[in-house]
Amino acid sequence: MTSKAKDPKPRPTRNDAQRQSILEAASRLFIEKGFGGTNINDIADAVGSTRTALYYYFPSKETMLEALTEEVTEKASALAQSVSGRDELPADEALRLLIRQHAGLILSHPVQFRVVERSESSLPEPHRSAAQNARRALLNHFVRVIQRGIDGGQFRRGANARIAAFSIIGMCNWSAWWFDAGGEMPADTVADTIVDFGLRMLLPESPRRARASGIEDAVGQMREALTVFEAQLKTSPKR
Repeated sequence: MTSKAKDPKPRPTRNDAQRQSILEAASRLFIEKGFGGTNINDIADAVGSTRTALYYYFPSKETMLEALTEEVTEKASALAQSVSGRDELPADEALRLLIRQHAGLILSHPVQFRVVERSESSLPEPHRSAAQNARRALLNHFVRVIQRGIDGGQFRRGANARIAAFSIIGMCNWSAWWFDAGGEMPADTVADTIVDFGLRMLLPESPRRARASGIEDAVGQMREALTVFEAQLKTSPKR
C-alpha cells in the first residue's frame, strides 16, 4: 500500500490569490493617494471588483493595512528571532543570515514596506503598538548578534552594536525606496551587496595585512620625499 507524500506547504488557493491582489492594489493606491485619500471604492475599481465582493476579504481599508503590517513588519521580527537565538552559529554567519533575510523581505515587498512606513500612525490599536514592538524586537535581535560578535572577537573591538544595527537595518529598509524590480540589477544581487557592506563595516582587519600596508605606505612616502628632494636639488642654484 502506497501513501501519497504530503506537500509541506499548502498551495495558494484562489481566495489567497485574490486577497494578495487586493493588497497589492491597495498598496499602490496608498502610495499614490495616501492612506487617508484612498477609499474602498478606489480599491474595488483597481481590482476590478465590487465593493461588496471586497468586503468578503477585508471589511475596511484599516484591515488591509493591518494585513500589510503583518506581512512586512511583524514577519521581519519573526525572521530575525529565528536567527538571533541560534548561539551555535558563529556571529558573522548569524549576521549574514539576518541581513540576507531582512533585505530579501524588503526587496520582495518594496511597495508594501513603503506603505507600512508611511501609514503606521493610521493603524488602530492594538495593531499600532504591535507594529512598534515588532520594530524594537527586530533591532534588538540585530544588536544581540552583533554584540555577541564583538564580545567573541569576530567583530571589531570598540564597535557600537546598536549604531551598527541601526545602520544595517537602515540600508535594508532604504532599498524599498529606490529598488526597481524591473531594473537591470536583480533583488538577489542587491541583497548580497547589502550583506557584504554590512559585514565589512564590522569585520576586523587582518593584523598582518595592516602591518604590511603600513610598511608599504611608509616606503612609498619615503620614495615620494626622495623624489621631491632630488627635484629641489636639481632646480636649486649652485653656489
